[in-house]
Amino acid sequence: MSIDRVNAVILAGGGSIHDRSTPDEGPNKALVGIGSCQMVDYVVNALRRSPGVAGIVLVGPESLQESLREPQGILFAAAGRSPLGSFAAGVAVLDGLPDRGGTEWVLACTGDIPFLTPEAVADFLDRCRRREADVYYPIIPREAAEEKFPGVRRTYVRLQEGSFTGGNLFLANRRIIDDCLPRAEEFIRLRKKPVALAGLVGFGILLKYLCGRLRLQEAERRVCSLFGIRGAAVITPYAEIGVDVDKPSDLELARKLLVQGL
Repeated sequence: MSIDRVNAVILAGGGSIHDRSTPDEGPNKALVGIGSCQMVDYVVNALRRSPGVAGIVLVGPESLQESLREPQGILFAAAGRSPLGSFAAGVAVLDGLPDRGGTEWVLACTGDIPFLTPEAVADFLDRCRRREADVYYPIIPREAAEEKFPGVRRTYVRLQEGSFTGGNLFLANRRIIDDCLPRAEEFIRLRKKPVALAGLVGFGILLKYLCGRLRLQEAERRVCSLFGIRGAAVITPYAEIGVDVDKPSDLELARKLLVQGL
């Protein structure tokens, strides 16, 4: 099935800026101010301006509906108990649209990547169109991430082709989502623990990973066999997809670089 247009689900259900000196849970990251906007406003704006995106569902607390800078045309859903539970809630809203909004493809995106741009989204979708798969996940070369955002700390996976960090969005065909969600919960839980994630997919994969001999194609094949789907890792030079705001230093950088607002 061709990827002409996609619906987007923005996950903004929780999480706070992590600061070891402040043990108390802070406010929802999506609601944190950056210039004259909330963090999630930047994500919504990037997707709204992306020509390949049809509808947008924002998943999070009820207060998002009241505080979103430009709520026109945005659908809303209450957050689930986990990121994938929230994703399922957003997909359920899309299922209620006539003909699912004219597309079977769903783009999941976190609400804490304010650097996201329409160009980054368009490039990712264009690269997805070059391969036949059910699920697409972006990975960014370390060199690209460090060139665009020098000094920003990210988790990298070392493969034979190089070191990569994962993006904060993925694209999936609606027909495979329900069957894949339970298994994907475990992958999400381990997404920032490369060795644990490699261990989940088998000792042979783990050994190759530790020796720096694991090839991207091998990792793809193993994940596909575990889920029973066709999956594709999409290499993108757009580091904006992978840099989220987790720490006070990340927020400081975002406020410095996004001073122009929307």
